[in-house]
Amino acid sequence: MEEQTGTEMVLEEQKETVETQGSTLLEQEETAPEVTEANTEVQDSAAELEVDAAIDISAEAQDVEDDIEPQASEKPKNPNAKWYILQAYSGYEGRVEQTILEKLKIEGLEHLVDEIFIPSEDVIRTKDGKKRKVNQKYFPGYVLIHMELTPALWHLLMGVNRVSGFIGGTQKNPLPLDESELEFIRSQVNERFQQKATEEEFTLGQKVTITEGSFGNFSGIIDEINLERRKLKVLVSIFGRPTPVEVEFEKVKHVVE
Repeated sequence: MEEQTGTEMVLEEQKETVETQGSTLLEQEETAPEVTEANTEVQDSAAELEVDAAIDISAEAQDVEDDIEPQASEKPKNPNAKWYILQAYSGYEGRVEQTILEKLKIEGLEHLVDEIFIPSEDVIRTKDGKKRKVNQKYFPGYVLIHMELTPALWHLLMGVNRVSGFIGGTQKNPLPLDESELEFIRSQVNERFQQKATEEEFTLGQKVTITEGSFGNFSGIIDEINLERRKLKVLVSIFGRPTPVEVEFEKVKHVVE
């Protein structure tokens, strides 16, 4: 009986040990998901921080690139360059500019020219009730060039189609343009001088009277304004029919009604 009791005691202890181990395993299983969740959140947060940091670094790198690119693309100014006026066929100013740029590149003389400037302005005009944009030249046939005029560059320019020579001085020794004159022209372009002049002086549909010429004392309506030629197209009534008459700005006066 005593041996049986001892055996029973051993079995009882083993049973308690097994139950204790089982309870421990259950507790570990219950707590395992919580630990995993917490770890996942920490890992996600760390990953987000790494992504944000990478984005910030990329953005900073892009900002640096943006700052560097304009500086790298800026052409160094030629200290010996001056402004000259080249005369071209009226209406071909843009084509002349393009040809000069192409020839400079071919001849390797790009460093001699800082800028080609054709003073012009986009003017809004209305005709037949429709508005349209017209590029209005300040000096038709004139192309302004900021350059160091060397013999090689002179020959290049004289060989450009639709170029007839220089304005000022002589053809062999042209005179440069004064800087103050250039700044005055730039200020007019920036202030949209031609658009303002058109709006202030004449407007489409305005009634005027012709003061000189074959149609002197005829009154009519302004149908078109040509700033380049400083002329108006006025519709006057002849035999009861509206007839267009071209007349200079200075040869009309406003009709006060």
